[in-house]
Amino acid sequence: MHYRRLGRSGLMISELVLGTMNFGGPTSKSESFKIIDAAIEAGINLLDCANVYANGASERIIGEALKRDGKRKDILLTSKVFLRVGDRPNDAGNSKYHIMEACEASLRQLQTEYIDIYFLHRTDFNVPQEESLAALDLLVKQGKVRYIGCSTHPPWRTVEAFWIADKHHFPKFVCEQPPYNLLDRRIENEIIPMSRSYDLGLITWSPLAQGMLAGRYEKAGEFPENSRGTQKDIYAERITSRGVQMANELKNLADRKACTLAQLAVAWVLRQPAVTGAIVGPRTLKHLTDMLPAVDLELNDTDFAFCDAVVPPGTYVSDHFNTAGWK
Repeated sequence: MHYRRLGRSGLMISELVLGTMNFGGPTSKSESFKIIDAAIEAGINLLDCANVYANGASERIIGEALKRDGKRKDILLTSKVFLRVGDRPNDAGNSKYHIMEACEASLRQLQTEYIDIYFLHRTDFNVPQEESLAALDLLVKQGKVRYIGCSTHPPWRTVEAFWIADKHHFPKFVCEQPPYNLLDRRIENEIIPMSRSYDLGLITWSPLAQGMLAGRYEKAGEFPENSRGTQKDIYAERITSRGVQMANELKNLADRKACTLAQLAVAWVLRQPAVTGAIVGPRTLKHLTDMLPAVDLELNDTDFAFCDAVVPPGTYVSDHFNTAGWK
C-alpha cells in the first residue's frame, strides 16, 4: 500500500480508502468484519463511514469490529452529518443543533471517543456556513473531532468556508470528497483546480461508477441481484446506456493491460492530479482483494489518451452529482 499527504492536515492516508456503505445492508456483520480485518492487513488506514449508512448499522459494525480487534489506534475513522436520520424537524441539515446531536450519536455507535475526520455530507443552503463551522469548531475544541471535511460541495461554497474560517479562526476543511470516475469527470473543471490551489485533500467516491466500471451491468435498467442499482432510485439513475457502452469500450484497454476493468478504473483515478485517495466500497471480501492490485497498476500516456477519447476530460456520461442538488 502507498500513502499520500491529505492536504494541509499532514495526515498520511492510504491510496485506497475502505468505504463502508454496504456494511449492515447487503453485507452481513460477519463478512464486514472480514473485510475490515483484510483491509487493515493490506495497509488501508482510513475507514470512511456516515451516520446514514444502513440506518446506522454501518457505524455500529465498525465500532464493534475495531473494539473486537483493538485496531482503533491503527486507523483513521470518518463519519458524516447532513442527511435525515429521524422524523423530527431538526433531524437533518447542517444546523449547530443537528451537527452536535449527530456527532454524539456517531461517537456512541462507533464506540470511540473521537472521529478523525468529520464531514458535512452535503452543503446546506438553508444554514449560514458560520453556523455550521462554529459547531464543528466546538467539536474540535471538545476533542470529539480532530479534522473536518466536506463532501460533494460546490467549489465556491468550499472557498467561502475558507474565508469564514480565516475571519473567525475556525478550523478549515482538510478534504473534499466528490464523486469521480472515468464516466463522470466533471470535478476536473473546477474542484480539482480549487483543491490544488488551496492544498485541499481529495478523497473521491464511486471510482467504479456504481459498478458500471466493474462490468456489473449488460444494459441500463437491468440490475443483477444485490447490485448497487437495486438499492435506491438515485443509484439506478446513474446507470445509463451511454455509461454501459463506454465501460465496455474501456474494458478493451483493461484486457490489453491484463487487468480487470475495476482495477483499471481505480488506478486511473489514483493517477489523476490532486487526488489523495479513492474510496472502494466492497460488498464481499473477494471484491476487496480483487481491488488491491490497482495501487500498483502502471498507466502510460497512451492509456490516458485512450481514456480521454472514450470520455473526454471534464465531461460525463453518468451523473454522479444527482444527489447534490446544486450541479
